[in-house]
Amino acid sequence: MPMWVFLVSVIGGILIFAVGYDWFAQRSKKRPKLPPGKYDHVYTEQLLHDSREQINRNELI
Repeated sequence: MPMWVFLVSVIGGILIFAVGYDWFAQRSKKRPKLPPGKYDHVYTEQLLHDSREQINRNELI
């Protein structure tokens, strides 16, 4: 096999892999985001409450 055929096949394989990877990455970003659930809301509220308590006691991290 000539050297140029080998180089073209290796470079072509890398390009095909890169295009496939980029397509898959863009596709995965387009998924609709789920609304936050009940437990996420409770966690956020608790974190906010703890932060307010620390600020009021002047115990900044």
